[in-house]
Amino acid sequence: MTGLAERLADVASGAMLDSANVTGLSHLSPEFIRMTLSAEAFRKATWVPGAKLQLRPRRGSMSLRTYTPTMWDATHGVTELVVYTHGNGPAAQWFERVTEGQTCEVFGPRRSIDLRKAAGPVLFVGDETSVALARALLTIPAETSYVFEARDPIALTDVLAQLGITQRVAVVAKDADRVELLQHGRTAAIQAPYTLIVTGDAATVHAVRRDSRGWQRKPRQVMGKAYWAEGRTGLD
Repeated sequence: MTGLAERLADVASGAMLDSANVTGLSHLSPEFIRMTLSAEAFRKATWVPGAKLQLRPRRGSMSLRTYTPTMWDATHGVTELVVYTHGNGPAAQWFERVTEGQTCEVFGPRRSIDLRKAAGPVLFVGDETSVALARALLTIPAETSYVFEARDPIALTDVLAQLGITQRVAVVAKDADRVELLQHGRTAAIQAPYTLIVTGDAATVHAVRRDSRGWQRKPRQVMGKAYWAEGRTGLD
């Protein structure tokens, strides 16, 4: 961007975005950060589990990055993010430098997956980018089984345990053919009518949706969203 364009982006963001304070910060692993944000605007916002919050990681740009709050306390104006800081983009760099007490600019919450619409027991399939949504699902009174694919299954299992996701959890190594992931999905599919929620890699979302049509115990509804795809960014 030129200097003028950067200044215009900052002016526009000042009118559109809310300022939030980083009031809590901890590292769950080298790639996962747990962050608490506080803002007066959060007291007036209506949040539902699964909604998204967008953050502007760099001044002089209107580029926003999307995250799923794991909880929302409107009374105290507080929300929490669990962020997977992979790659070397502006957002990853911002989270690498951020400190408690710093301010940031946010937009939302906005509609995304409405977890309240998950009917009956839930089968949740995802990857590292799905962890915050899985944590948000804990706010819904639903019996849930989890199947995750991960580049480092041991590390992700530890992160999930720190977030209280320890029951009925399978974490498998990410593989192009997804055989193990799909096998665990079929095994975890329970007898009762259930909801399948699948997020993360676009190719995995497609593969799980397609494969579930042939499962002996088919889901009665499927909710899903691709968060990323190889060679592409900004899907959500």
